[in-house]
Amino acid sequence: MTVTALTKKTGARPAGRLTCTWVPVRGQDGRTRMEMRWVEQTTARPHHSTRPAA
Repeated sequence: MTVTALTKKTGARPAGRLTCTWVPVRGQDGRTRMEMRWVEQTTARPHHSTRPAA
């Protein structure tokens, strides 16, 4: 068995992390509906409730 060291690519930007979330979408009739969409996660932590656990 041959073992090779992994090398990092220089100058390569890491790919963004995608998450599937509900987003509000306004239709042509002016009504808002919710749709599931793939969006790029901008924060390191996923979105959680702001209330602390009891």
